[in-house]
Amino acid sequence: MIYYLSCTGNTYWAAKQLADATNDRMVSIFDAIEEGCICNLRDGERLGFCLPVHGWRVQPIVEKFIQQLNINSPKIKNESITDKKKIYTYFLLTAGDSCGEYADQLEHLLISKGLEVKTLCSLIMPESYVGLPFMDVDPALRETEKKMNARGIIQKFSDIIIDRRTTRMDITCGKFPKLYSRVLGKFFYKYLITDKRFKVNENVCIGCGECVKHCPVDNIKLCTNDNKKTVPQWENNGKCLTCMACYHYCPKKAIEFWRFTKNKGQYYYTHNQQNKNETY
Repeated sequence: MIYYLSCTGNTYWAAKQLADATNDRMVSIFDAIEEGCICNLRDGERLGFCLPVHGWRVQPIVEKFIQQLNINSPKIKNESITDKKKIYTYFLLTAGDSCGEYADQLEHLLISKGLEVKTLCSLIMPESYVGLPFMDVDPALRETEKKMNARGIIQKFSDIIIDRRTTRMDITCGKFPKLYSRVLGKFFYKYLITDKRFKVNENVCIGCGECVKHCPVDNIKLCTNDNKKTVPQWENNGKCLTCMACYHYCPKKAIEFWRFTKNKGQYYYTHNQQNKNETY
């Protein structure tokens, strides 16, 4: 079983590579929460988590999911911690630059559920965060380079998982992981992880619903405004990840995040491919 959270497609791609290589099932964390956080593992089935790094901290939706996760397996009896440790558990992180202390935070959460992480990995993927003045998507060449490097790493990681080895691959924490997660991360979640800074240019918006379709937490609805035009509206319910998926997938670039996305690029994993029918 592979649980994943994906916004612009980087993490979905990684989870799909692992699922294809290991023949394991993929389940969206959002869907799993909607279904009650019940994890029914088959006999001998592995348990994986593929997650994107936002603000160098574990997202509240991920923390909630892991805390509420109810794991059922033929080998687990009466919530035995000893039995849970026998489950081959791993995780993979995707980030545009660095992970900070995200891996440590995630592992502590999994340990609190009685799980023992056997292997882990991080992938540096094309940048998608454009919510600050100095941040933009990667140039085309850098994007291609990151994707090629990620393919090589995930092949090695797949082999480790298939063989059920206890071998930890490197996590790209960055030069100052404590600063990223404890200081900058705190600032991000206090001031920048919010949907209140998103707005739509109603003169440009065509009401296509791509933003709604690609929001990973179902935080956007299409509504009719005073001019009888269909436009997106953010729910302001605290679920927003500020992952920028709504901005990136908008075909008319009608969505803005405060003043920070002006003249910025757009990115999602398949944006330069002819076949864009996959849902992330």
